[in-house]
Amino acid sequence: MEKNYSPREAATILGVAVHTIQVWDRQGKIKCVRLPSGRRRIPESEVKRLLNMKEERKDAIYARVLSREQERDLDRQLGALKKATANPLVYTDVRSGLNFRRKGLFQLLEDIAEKKIARLYVTHEDRLARIGFEFISWLCSKYGTEIVPIEKEEYASFREERARDLVSLVTAFSAKLFGLRSHKTKRVLDAINEAFGEGT
Repeated sequence: MEKNYSPREAATILGVAVHTIQVWDRQGKIKCVRLPSGRRRIPESEVKRLLNMKEERKDAIYARVLSREQERDLDRQLGALKKATANPLVYTDVRSGLNFRRKGLFQLLEDIAEKKIARLYVTHEDRLARIGFEFISWLCSKYGTEIVPIEKEEYASFREERARDLVSLVTAFSAKLFGLRSHKTKRVLDAINEAFGEGT
């Protein structure tokens, strides 16, 4: 079901006054829907249409891997993404998806906030973030950027990365509970490593 914005929300995204939205509605420049109460709502498709008319937005692609050892997979992601859209803006990171301090991600979010990006292509949602994807999705929606995942199946390197992220999380929590050098922390990590070793 398509999302509908209030006039104030649409005005914020488009960078205009609420009164302008009302005038555009009366002039037929924007298609609004009416609630039973008579209040206006603006379909997301209309907001995107006006954004694309107002600004020369581009498509973008974002690829991420955990470490330099996975650079071959980074190239694979970029190759697949470049087939999905022509002449995109390109953003990459070599860092964990649990860490938001990523140069490529920061630049991407800045460009989204400056309304430079129409569609953002990724292989999977978790390339943007392991935890906190909902926030990035909300931010994109707020500024009229559509997130487009292009693949349904995970590659082996993604599953390996997920396992390593889990170990990192458990290490952090166990260290806080028992201390980094605690025998309990070591037993927890040994059990996780054994489980993943048996599963691969």
